[in-house]
Amino acid sequence: MVVHTWRAAQQHPDIQRACVATDSEDIAEAVTKAGGEALLTAASHTTGTDRCQEAWSQWGDDGAVINLQGDEPFPDPAHLSAICATLRMNQWDIVSAMRHASQEDVASPHRVKVAVNAHQRALYFSRSPVPSGGPFQVHIGIYGFGPGALTRCAALPQGTLEKSERLEQLRWLESGMSIGMVSVSEGTSPGPVDTAEDLSRLRLWYQQQTP
Repeated sequence: MVVHTWRAAQQHPDIQRACVATDSEDIAEAVTKAGGEALLTAASHTTGTDRCQEAWSQWGDDGAVINLQGDEPFPDPAHLSAICATLRMNQWDIVSAMRHASQEDVASPHRVKVAVNAHQRALYFSRSPVPSGGPFQVHIGIYGFGPGALTRCAALPQGTLEKSERLEQLRWLESGMSIGMVSVSEGTSPGPVDTAEDLSRLRLWYQQQTP
């Protein structure tokens, strides 16, 4: 799955350089064999943001950076384009994406919901249906960090809301950082892999895409 995630980033025209940051030698080897760039990071990192920051700091920590998650191996190119375009506007510290939630999404704690204001600024993320009564939007786990924002995020202490919801992005909101949400369509892949059922659905989808 990680190799597919790397390929999606490597092939996207708005992304200049793609690298897999991991503490697993097996993952690093798989990426390298596929022709990709992998960087072994410390095993002590507790979040993907921390791991991304270690890799980013070795590149000079300059400009904007996008953090793709290995559990979403087929990010929609249109989603990446929308996030990159919004990052260029320099309006938000962090940019992410959301889509309309299905009834299945609303009921599942594995699908994170996001509440926004009229300007598309994220107000809260939750595994529960928020806001009460809807409309419900599902958060897509791709993060674009403006210049300097990734370093700031990685330096923040864990917050109370983050501990309660087990959602790292709440740490950033608690600290006063802004997260702008881009509305996108459902996308071309089955979405993130959070359960065994998700993995089975993804494998079936991939088989149907392969000639």
